[in-house]
Amino acid sequence: MKIAARISRIVEPPHRRILKEALSRRSVVMNLSVGDIFIEPHPLVKDAVRKASEESSLTYPPVEGFSELRSLIAEYLVESRSLDVKAENILVTAGASEAFLVALMTVLDPGDRIILPDPTYPQHTLAANLFDSIMIDYYSQDSDVSNQVSGGKDGRSLILVCSPNNPTGKIISTKDMETLVEHARENGSTIVSDETYLEIFFDGNKPVSPGSFDTGLENTIIIGSFSKNMGITGLRVGFIASEKSMIDRASMVRYATSLTSNTLGQRVVLKTLPLINEISGYVRMNVEKRLRMFIQGFKRSDLLKVYEPQGSLYIFPYVPFKSFEFCLELARETGVVMAPGQGFGPSGENHVRISFGAREEDIINSIELLNGFEPKVERCF
Repeated sequence: MKIAARISRIVEPPHRRILKEALSRRSVVMNLSVGDIFIEPHPLVKDAVRKASEESSLTYPPVEGFSELRSLIAEYLVESRSLDVKAENILVTAGASEAFLVALMTVLDPGDRIILPDPTYPQHTLAANLFDSIMIDYYSQDSDVSNQVSGGKDGRSLILVCSPNNPTGKIISTKDMETLVEHARENGSTIVSDETYLEIFFDGNKPVSPGSFDTGLENTIIIGSFSKNMGITGLRVGFIASEKSMIDRASMVRYATSLTSNTLGQRVVLKTLPLINEISGYVRMNVEKRLRMFIQGFKRSDLLKVYEPQGSLYIFPYVPFKSFEFCLELARETGVVMAPGQGFGPSGENHVRISFGAREEDIINSIELLNGFEPKVERCF
């Protein structure tokens, strides 16, 4: 059977290959590679799931999502980001990944340019690679975004921001975000803001949304999710927020693809969204506990250059080895699975991603194994 040429640009993320290898060789695997939340659900979430399962119909919900949920998400955005939005500005999706793909399908044309952070979340690159005849560029996280995307190339651009970032945990400063919004307004560009981790920040360093400077979302598309900040990844509830004309078109794209989001997940979020500050605070506390535990216990700076992130679930430390070879040997010899940096953009090599949404016992057990690990792979430097 003939397969579309663009599919050749879609490659399996390296960490999945390493996890398969570890599972085939070892009876005990500590998976620190995946961006999931292995935390006991908040009691409010448990109660909401129970009640939703008792009262929900299992028929199709509306394509755009339940109207009462769209209104509630709009209220949440008004309160948390000072936006000027209503239910008509919201499309409920099956998580942030679908939201991002539907958004790209709605606004990307051949010849357009999308600018991704470097390093970047692999699924952002995978989604962009599904489109023919577009340009994919990157900006560094080591300097202001606004200075890197302004000027240099003509034409409309989509600029992706993810703050706190997956995989680095870095947060874009308020000043830089405001300048970036002004650039987009002046140049007719669009900011796509992946706000999956917006509520997961440390030391009071709360990130800002570009929507706070573009309150009507005329040049901004917000990609939101309740997977991480509520610890409900398996329920797959996210959203797109933007101007009404964009949402109307995105709803048609959604109708042509996955049609709608699951009823149970939407009902759970309806019951828990008014309590998001309490629930996300609980998730943040548990993630930070695991992060601190790892940083305090890990002693091998010759293997990983660990650091304290500003937010998200992750750190992305430097390793003096080819990342895939290092992670493969680590998984085979110890059962500890990390995500090789080579899948995270042009500067990802010589790094690994570690997730602190992993099981607490896996993080505890991995520390001793890492401290005793002596890799045989050749060092790069």
